[in-house]
Amino acid sequence: MTIHSYKNEGVKRQFLEHLKGAKGFADDSLNKHAEAVYQWQIFSGDEDFATFTKEKATKFCDWLKTRDAKTESGTLALPTQYNYLRRIKKFFTWLTDQQDYKRSIKRTDIDFLRLSKKDARIATAGTTKRIPTIEEAQKIIESIDIENEIDMRDRALLSFALVSGMRISAISTLKMKSFDRESELIDQNPGDGVLTKNSKKILTTFFPIGWDEPKKYFLQWYDHQLSRGAQPNDPIFPSTKKGFSDKSYSKTLVSDDFWSSSGGARKIFEKRCIDAGVPYFHPHSFRHLVVAMMSRTRLTEEEKKAVSLNLGHDNVGTTFGSYGYGGMSPLDAVDIVKKIITANEENMGISPEEKSALLKLLKRL
Repeated sequence: MTIHSYKNEGVKRQFLEHLKGAKGFADDSLNKHAEAVYQWQIFSGDEDFATFTKEKATKFCDWLKTRDAKTESGTLALPTQYNYLRRIKKFFTWLTDQQDYKRSIKRTDIDFLRLSKKDARIATAGTTKRIPTIEEAQKIIESIDIENEIDMRDRALLSFALVSGMRISAISTLKMKSFDRESELIDQNPGDGVLTKNSKKILTTFFPIGWDEPKKYFLQWYDHQLSRGAQPNDPIFPSTKKGFSDKSYSKTLVSDDFWSSSGGARKIFEKRCIDAGVPYFHPHSFRHLVVAMMSRTRLTEEEKKAVSLNLGHDNVGTTFGSYGYGGMSPLDAVDIVKKIITANEENMGISPEEKSALLKLLKRL
């Protein structure tokens, strides 16, 4: 390892410590920032970070476009390029405040770490998210025939994800004491080991989705856990009991242990979707479904804020933008406006002729 390499690794470690200690970044975010810096190190041959220039920034952007990747196109997708660039930009911006770099790195040069406006729009537009309908969610949950503990746990897990809208990382780390059965409050407390986004403490409850069975299935499982002697610090949704070897597992019993990661819970979603004969819906899609269902109700501004906080969002725009109304297409908007006109035409005093004219106008938009 060269002198520059030792220096680079040391300053990279300081950057990650800054993100964790001063900014409160979670391990997953830290790993993504470390990966972005590593991409720069590959590109530059691990040259001293102090040699950064706008010319190198431009060449790095071009390098990302042509770098080999395990994708259908063989190159990095635009969202991946965008995320690498915004993270490496954060790193070099931080370097400009460090003693050994503030004179050598110009902030104006860092601005060259960017995609074109066109590519940036594509990268941030996102892709169409496939979320289940409530009918599909019902089919997945109700298709689970209860023959043993694993069936009970799996049905309760999917049901809980639907009525709580919680992230799977938090669900898989919930303890028995995280749920108050009497008040039906769920305490997502990082201090108790619950893995929430950015280690945020969230107090939540069940959403009124117009279907009572999911909450009932969860409560039955919770009571079953109590009956088998589960203690306050035990998991609500324990992992599957291991067999005689580390690679074998019981087909009927759960353990008293947490999953080693949320991967085990994710596999349950995949398996139960396949068993139900529906496309695989990842756990986060159930969170989107809850917001979609809430979006279709006539919520007051106060209720929107409550839904947002229940999901752990400080900003209502995050809930009903990224999760709710944000995915509305122009055709969806036209259809909704048509329904509004139909529902209110009597109150508005609109004649059939006026209604016909309005609809023709909407069709031309």
